[in-house]
Amino acid sequence: MMLARERGMSKRRVMAKAKVYGFSPWVDQVDAINQIMKDTGERNESALLRKLVDEALDARRRKSQSASFTEDSDHAGVRVKTIESLLVRLVRQEDVSLRIEDVCLALLQDVLAEAYATRRLLWESLVLPQLRDEGIDMNELEHRFVLQDNRARNYAYGLAEQIKQSQESTNELLQARRAWRHACLDA
Repeated sequence: MMLARERGMSKRRVMAKAKVYGFSPWVDQVDAINQIMKDTGERNESALLRKLVDEALDARRRKSQSASFTEDSDHAGVRVKTIESLLVRLVRQEDVSLRIEDVCLALLQDVLAEAYATRRLLWESLVLPQLRDEGIDMNELEHRFVLQDNRARNYAYGLAEQIKQSQESTNELLQARRAWRHACLDA
């Protein structure tokens, strides 16, 4: 129920003649009404009762608005719980991801160690005897091994850098697509 002032009407309110409320008040209500009349100096009971009804209706409106706010708060609580559960899942997935990365790193280290050991074994068993027979001294042989090792390392680092740049450009493309999709959804 909107008050006249809320409807944009004049400050003077219109009396409803089609509807009259008649009731017998409780005894304690009579005492309370008499006390309010005495405190406010109001002489007309009907005017005072209209004001009390207005106050009660306003209080009821505020209470219902507060209840809808509480319902919204309940939805916010559900949202917070949903966010918490998603964060817990994300942390678990990250933990699994880190474990997988640890296993991958350990396997990669094993592969690299085996590759180096195999290379060293081949160098010492096949190449070194041939070069010794040609009269090349030990320092020069070690220098040639390190030189080949550096070439292999430079190749591996270059390849890793190319892969990294490829992934970064792919990530940039994905980010651009997401931003475009997000912009389209916001429009």
